[in-house]
Amino acid sequence: MFAQVLVQTYDYPSATEMRFNSIPPGYARAIFIFRMPKSKARIQLGLTNLQHLNSLPNLDSLLGECLQAIRGIVDSTPVDNIARRIDAIPIDQKVEIRTISHESNQNTMVYQQGILQNFKIDQDTLRISFYSYNEKSFRRYAAGFISVHVNFLRDLYSLPPQVMDSSVGLLRKYFTADVISSINERESISALFDLSQGVIINPGVESLKKMGKRAYYSTTNNQGKVLPAIYGSLQYVRGALAPSFATGLSYVISDNKWNDHRVYLMWEPYFLFSRESNQLRTDRNDFITLRKVEYDKPEKGGWSFVQNFSLGYLVGRRGNWFEPNTFKFSLPGVRNYTMQLEPEFYFNGFFKNFSPSLRFSLFFE
Repeated sequence: MFAQVLVQTYDYPSATEMRFNSIPPGYARAIFIFRMPKSKARIQLGLTNLQHLNSLPNLDSLLGECLQAIRGIVDSTPVDNIARRIDAIPIDQKVEIRTISHESNQNTMVYQQGILQNFKIDQDTLRISFYSYNEKSFRRYAAGFISVHVNFLRDLYSLPPQVMDSSVGLLRKYFTADVISSINERESISALFDLSQGVIINPGVESLKKMGKRAYYSTTNNQGKVLPAIYGSLQYVRGALAPSFATGLSYVISDNKWNDHRVYLMWEPYFLFSRESNQLRTDRNDFITLRKVEYDKPEKGGWSFVQNFSLGYLVGRRGNWFEPNTFKFSLPGVRNYTMQLEPEFYFNGFFKNFSPSLRFSLFFE
């Protein structure tokens, strides 16, 4: 009997693909698109990090260098319905070039006024990759790319003069140094501009002003909503281990991939147990609690600091566990997803009978 061994191989990208597509689609954290409606041309500027906007090379110079290098290719390319792409890398005083033709596009046709003819849908593209230099590691890395989309390759030579300088100037008009410095480096940013009119289309100006604030991210879903809330807790208080649960409402200030910020108004019954004459006795003490919680969500999980503060008042009392008019408050602690550990303190009057506690909570959100 022979054992059958299955070997699965992985097709790694070719060296050519890795060189000319050094920033694959979807890997640029910052994408900016500049439309020129009259000519239907558009320019896409992609950056691996938004901070690279502060150290861009002369993009018009790079574009001019590449247009000069590919002139012979463009002049010999027929005007047909095949979409073509030219990849260019200006580096070390030379321009490396790759051409790609999408032959499948020649199957698109249109029938109009009794005539069947070719129909081109996709535009031709010139994609220029540019590099930056890391002084610490003495290595070059791909910082971004320019992708120019035109109806036909020959239209590349009809672009407005200093088109990249105009594009970057328009971009910096809205993405100021203050906006850039306030946005998290891990955050993905995109924007659409009308280069002909010199305005931003999306996001709106008001949304742009909020960028970088903790309460704003493009992934915000429940912002500004009032939602039902519930969590269970276990705390050591007044010499006894007391379970509790809380139910009420939460107002969501922000809830997104990186940050959660809420305010809670909760009813919290505490259950304390004792024995009298071999009989188990349960005393329920009710608190009304106002709680504010804000924490960052670590990319890899784990415990992290949580900005937590709560203030509660005893509204229902049984047994001698708490004095009348008892208050409680909690301070910042640590959190891991829905689990939270925090210090809590109880007192009545002007900090009489002050006693500390440690509270563990599980939030159901």
